[in-house]
Amino acid sequence: MGAAGWPGKAWATWAACGAWVAAVSLGGAVPRVAGAGVQLDGDLMLGGLFPVHEKGDGTPCSTAVYDRGLQRLEAMLYAVDLINKDPFLLPNVTLGVHILDTCSKDTYALNQSLEFIRVSLNALDTSGLECGDGRPPRVKYRAKPVRGVVGGSYSSVSLQVANLFRLFHIPQVSPASTARALSDKTRYEFFARTVPPDTYQAMAIMDVMQLFNWSYISTIHSEGSYGEFGIEVIHKLAAERNVCIAVSEKIPHNADHQVYNAALGNLMKKPSARAVVLFTRAEDAR
Repeated sequence: MGAAGWPGKAWATWAACGAWVAAVSLGGAVPRVAGAGVQLDGDLMLGGLFPVHEKGDGTPCSTAVYDRGLQRLEAMLYAVDLINKDPFLLPNVTLGVHILDTCSKDTYALNQSLEFIRVSLNALDTSGLECGDGRPPRVKYRAKPVRGVVGGSYSSVSLQVANLFRLFHIPQVSPASTARALSDKTRYEFFARTVPPDTYQAMAIMDVMQLFNWSYISTIHSEGSYGEFGIEVIHKLAAERNVCIAVSEKIPHNADHQVYNAALGNLMKKPSARAVVLFTRAEDAR
C-alpha cells in the first residue's frame, strides 16, 4: 500500500476503534466513520478540527499520531457526552459532532473545513425554489450543517479557517491557538479562544530572563504565525529590558535534520549566551 493511500485508511481505522470506545461512554450512540472524519448524529451539530496525525513528508498526513490532538478530540467527545446526559443544560436537544483531522497542516485544514461549508450550503431552505417542470427541488445531501466549530489547535490553522468561517458566520472556539493576530476582532469577529494570546507568554518568558539576570540570550522560532508573532514580541521586550540577542534562528515548515543541525551549530558559535528561548511548534522543539 502506497504512502499516499495511508492517511484516510489509518484515520478510518483509528476512528472505528474510537467509535467503540465512545459507544461505551455515549450510552451506545456509536459515531460513524465518514470519509476522513467521524460523525455523531444530533439535533444540533458541532464541528471539530483537531491534529490527530502529524503532517506528512510529501503527503498531507503522516502515520504518526499526535497525542495532544487526540486528547483534545477525546475531550470534545467527553464534553458532548456530559451535556447530552444532563437533563437541564439542553433539554430535548441532543448535540452531535462532525470531527475532521487537520494533520497539523494549515492548508490541509482549510481544505477539510470546506466540508463544513458544503454541508451548510446544501442545507439551505428550498421552500422558495421550483424546478422547470413545476416539481419541488430534491435535496441532494441530507447532512445537517454545523452551528459552530471547536478548533483548530495550531495558530496557523486557526488563522486560515477563521477567514473562511467568518464569511459564513460560523462561530469558532479554539482551545490552543495563541497568535496575537487572532485578537483582532475587526478581522476575526467569529473567533474566540480559551487561552491567552502569545503576548502574555512572551512577557512571562522575559520576566524569567530578568529574574535570573540573563542579559545575553539566543532565540529559535518556527516559521508561521505562532513563532513569528511570538518572537517579535520577545525581541521587542528584550530591547526594552536591555537584553541582547546573540543568535536568532528560524525553523521552516519543511525543516529536515540538516536544518536543525545548522541551527544548533549557529547557537554553539555563541557559547556565552546564557539561555535559549524557544517559540516553536511542538515537533520543532523535539
